[in-house]
Amino acid sequence: MPMRESEIAAAREAVGAAFAGLAPPGDDALLHPDCRDDNDIADFYGPLRREDVTRELLVANYAALSFFSATAFRYYLPAYLALALDEPESPEIVVEATLQALDPSLFGQRLEAFQVSKYARFDDLQKGAVTRFLEAFTRDEDLGGIAVEALRYWYAVAPRDVR
Repeated sequence: MPMRESEIAAAREAVGAAFAGLAPPGDDALLHPDCRDDNDIADFYGPLRREDVTRELLVANYAALSFFSATAFRYYLPAYLALALDEPESPEIVVEATLQALDPSLFGQRLEAFQVSKYARFDDLQKGAVTRFLEAFTRDEDLGGIAVEALRYWYAVAPRDVR
């Protein structure tokens, strides 16, 4: 079943409002403290402002969400979410990788705490925006299953009044 334009628009609006006004993380705040290799985030050093992030950069750096610190994850996630909402049928792996980055159970118990640590800086509005984003994808024929699984976590942490 195709995604509804109204759900995409609502998710886009929620993401834009919830993540507005954040300052870019400094270079020393990009890499997650449990990661040792920064190859997959090297293009974000500078610091790179979110409005300067291009589609090409996101596609080439689809794995960056796995290596970002909580601060960098919160700052750059909206760019990945926007790309996924703009191009849900994209053949690029970046859309699927974005959804997977929001499902802490996907990688098993050993890595679940690591993945959840990336969401540590999210406020309630940001949690609600992520929930809206995932809800928009539940109807997607190819990626809906990932969204449904991720929502198990987000429904537990996002207050009802912000979803």
